[in-house]
Amino acid sequence: MKDTYKKRLYTQVLSLSATALLAVLAQGNVAADTLNPTEAPKEASPVSSLVENPTSVSAEKTEEHSDQPQADTADKENQPVAESDKTTSETATSPASGAESKKETSSENTTAPDKSETRAASSEDSKVQLADSKVYMSEKASIEETIQEQGAKANKINWTLDNKPISEWKTWKMEDGTFSGDPFVTIEEKAEGNDLKLSLKFNELFGQDLSLRTPNNIRRTYRNFMGNHELVGVSEDLGLTIRKNIVLRPYEDFHTHDEMLASNEKSRQEAKDDRLVQIETIGKSAQGRDVKLGIISSDQKSIDDYLNTTNPKALTKPAEMLAALKNGTLDYKLPVLINNTHADEQPGIDIITGLFKTFATKDQVSFKTSAADGSEKMVTLNIQDLLKKFIFLFDFTENPDGDVLNTRALANGLDPNRDTGYQANPETRTVAGLINKWNPIALYDIHGFVKEFLIEPATPPHDPNFEYDLLADLMLDNAHHMGRAGVANSGYDKYIIPKLDWGDGWDDSFSGYTAVYSMYHGILGHTIEIPEGNQESYKAGYYAVLGGLDYLAQNPDKLMEMRLNFYLRGINKVEDPKAENELVGPDGQVVGRIKKGREKFFPDYYVIPMGLDKDNDSQEAFNMIDYFKRNGVLVKELKEDSGNYKKGDLVVDMAQAKRGYANHVLYKGSNESKWAAMYAELVVNFPDMKGFKAQPVFGDKLFEGKLGDVTALRAARTSQVDQKVPYYVIANTSESAVKAVNQALAEGKKVYLTDDGYIVDTPTFTSLLDRYAIYGDALYKIPQGPTLKPLKVYAPPHQFYWAGVDSPAHTALALKNMGFEIVDSPEEADVIVLESNNYDKSLVGLKPTIVVGGSAMQHLEKLGILDGFDAELFKNGSDYEGLMKAVIQDQDPLTSGYKKDGLFYSNSGNWIAKIPANFRTLASIAGSDFYIAGWWPGNEQLANKVVAIAGTYKEQPLFVYAGNPTNRLHPVHFYRWISNAIFGSQLAKLTDLPSPATPDPTYQAPSQTVLDWKPATVNPPAQTVVLTYKSQTLPQTGSQETSASFALAGLLIAGAAGLLLLKKKED
Repeated sequence: MKDTYKKRLYTQVLSLSATALLAVLAQGNVAADTLNPTEAPKEASPVSSLVENPTSVSAEKTEEHSDQPQADTADKENQPVAESDKTTSETATSPASGAESKKETSSENTTAPDKSETRAASSEDSKVQLADSKVYMSEKASIEETIQEQGAKANKINWTLDNKPISEWKTWKMEDGTFSGDPFVTIEEKAEGNDLKLSLKFNELFGQDLSLRTPNNIRRTYRNFMGNHELVGVSEDLGLTIRKNIVLRPYEDFHTHDEMLASNEKSRQEAKDDRLVQIETIGKSAQGRDVKLGIISSDQKSIDDYLNTTNPKALTKPAEMLAALKNGTLDYKLPVLINNTHADEQPGIDIITGLFKTFATKDQVSFKTSAADGSEKMVTLNIQDLLKKFIFLFDFTENPDGDVLNTRALANGLDPNRDTGYQANPETRTVAGLINKWNPIALYDIHGFVKEFLIEPATPPHDPNFEYDLLADLMLDNAHHMGRAGVANSGYDKYIIPKLDWGDGWDDSFSGYTAVYSMYHGILGHTIEIPEGNQESYKAGYYAVLGGLDYLAQNPDKLMEMRLNFYLRGINKVEDPKAENELVGPDGQVVGRIKKGREKFFPDYYVIPMGLDKDNDSQEAFNMIDYFKRNGVLVKELKEDSGNYKKGDLVVDMAQAKRGYANHVLYKGSNESKWAAMYAELVVNFPDMKGFKAQPVFGDKLFEGKLGDVTALRAARTSQVDQKVPYYVIANTSESAVKAVNQALAEGKKVYLTDDGYIVDTPTFTSLLDRYAIYGDALYKIPQGPTLKPLKVYAPPHQFYWAGVDSPAHTALALKNMGFEIVDSPEEADVIVLESNNYDKSLVGLKPTIVVGGSAMQHLEKLGILDGFDAELFKNGSDYEGLMKAVIQDQDPLTSGYKKDGLFYSNSGNWIAKIPANFRTLASIAGSDFYIAGWWPGNEQLANKVVAIAGTYKEQPLFVYAGNPTNRLHPVHFYRWISNAIFGSQLAKLTDLPSPATPDPTYQAPSQTVLDWKPATVNPPAQTVVLTYKSQTLPQTGSQETSASFALAGLLIAGAAGLLLLKKKED
């Protein structure tokens, strides 16, 4: 070959190779850009050919998502039943395959065209690509198409959708959870002259309500079918092929998480120039996603003035502001917060997204509503006028993880709408901080789903820590304004207000609910429960909020007056009888605030001791400093000793604006057991539930002049360590102690179990003090026997069929926080913890086993494997809750760290009626005056009932606890019932030092006791401390040290001591 030919051939090969490579790369990019059903859909460019838009049967749909939904009045059936929380569900199958495999779809969102055109078929290849059309899963749809010059093909075309004949595509049948209902799509073909006319009819794929979870869950299912589905028609002679993408969406204003973020950013960029529109990141979710807050105000000065002047002055000098308000000289603005807590309760997030767009980009918004007499009227809200009195806050969702995962719960399975007050999760800490930074005048928390369209205020019993009389009338009027506007602009014909229409069981006695939490802070807190998951409920919620804002706009001075009076009562320590008159019992009679023989309900102070105390969880006490700050409660510390109270103790002076909330978290709580129903838990009582001390003090001005700013930098712990002491005992009286022990084990340190704590050598104890608030007693003994080892725990999840997803056991979450390793199978585990009611009997006794909570106990009894065991509860009492005084067998290793006169907590309503042979009782309810707080009708019958037992089953330790010591990660004080059972009962034996050295006489451990040490003038023979517990009933938790090793160690220590004495004599 000639060189030029070789060059040319070489060049051609390179060119072809490059072309092939580019093609492969392009194909890879296409594949990479294809989304799976769990990813967020993206907007695709519309195709060039145009077709008439799909048309809803009930109303015309516009192409672009409207920030003001169409106010049609399509009829909806309103069932007067609240959604059930406990049902069963099955994995959805493809609508094209009945009960067979689940259909995987992409999630690409394609914009439909603005107008229709007739499409001509190509004369060369007779292939037609029709424009994409959106079809909403919750609505019927009709699409009309015309194809020119193909009339002869009418009724001769075979149609498929995603390669399945359209006859195989069926709608969801709720009764059995399969796609076996009516045909999803039908196509009518008709010749009109030479043209082919197509009429496509779509039924609702999942029915009209995408929220349903019973009898088979579709709320977990519908998102899997979002995206493009290709409709293909091929004529019988193969001469014509028609293609069209059907883009399935839940409803018109639905957004995925990424679409929501993009929409909000677009609204910010397109905002009107006459206002300030911002989006801030105010926190992070557990999985690291941003929690976003939209802020709309007239300008930055409005925000600065409110945060730096109006809000601080209202909290400290409300009387001055009231005077200015009354004489017309008060210049102020009030924030309003629109919030979403449960991310899967769509269209909640969509409603907030639509409202943000309206307030950012529109000059005004008009809507229908009705007056109190039922007469219809139109309302127009001018946005700029509203911004003269209000700042609008949009917390699009406090649970971005749930929005992505399509779950009601947080990523760890916990419900954020039971945690707003406790704040065990980053998301609820964020929303509590948001509320207390801004102190909005109203909070609208958008939820679903109650068929009757529910808007709070709630039923009694009301928490006595509210100034409820100041809130009640305003909240009721606001709810009516919301309800009327929501109904007037949607397909629903009624709304209900629990306070008027529910009876009992929808109460506001617990700060765990976001809206109720806000009421403790003088905020009109409204939970809004939209009826369904569809566009009609979007309209209902959207216009309900606008109706509420219209009410606020009419009454700004009345709202500000309420807020200032709310704060003033706290600052002036006023206990107004009008507030007590709102607190009624089931018979409607006034109960008032329970004062227990005192003249006042609110104490003058609370004192939280901060000194070193073996029986006080100092870390939990210290955590209250940040908690109070985050929740708007002022806290100081004593600058000097005062009576029994010590310098450095925390003091909450109750003469402050947030008095009610401070008392709510620190007082014992209320007993609401006379009521027939409560919505959920109501015990708060942080001191008892978390394990620190807080003393209410009734004495006006007792600490006047003695309080200063808090200076504590970390929780109290043992501060001096005698390095001559060989060992320390870590007191087992706090969660920090268990964390420290697990950290030591992870680092390979030796840890021994004793009856009241954990023995570690002094260097280990010293290193742990830097990281954990632990209390240690010096030990002049040598531990012998088994050492603990890092333990793995298997805790099968709850399978809540109504939720459609498994939820981690609360015990597993608590144990993980304490440093235990949680594994996915019993084979990997050292210990099995059973908290749910769906475990197999083979797990019991496979390893050391812990059965915790009423549900798990009832299942244990039902299995019939433990002779003589009987778990008992009152009829319909599985949700009863109580914090009670208990008698604890404090000499047992499994009760380590708990005093004889202790406490018991349960929210599952159970006790142990019969105890199997050879099991021992560990805890019982006290005999009288035992019930502290909660809701447990008939609780007086619980006197002396057994609530904790231990024994063996299949030669493995079995511990059964009737309460819920880790419920929602709230009762931290009770966690150690589980960690005690995990570590077991194999205690170390303690022997005297062979030659104890006299301790340094200048050293004295502050406020601590030294265990078992007596100075000796002669060397006594080593004595073994004999324990009373039988090793065969205890779990094997570590390696056994041989007695020979300890003997050798003793000889070495004795020899070293002799050499030291000899050296001293020489000196």
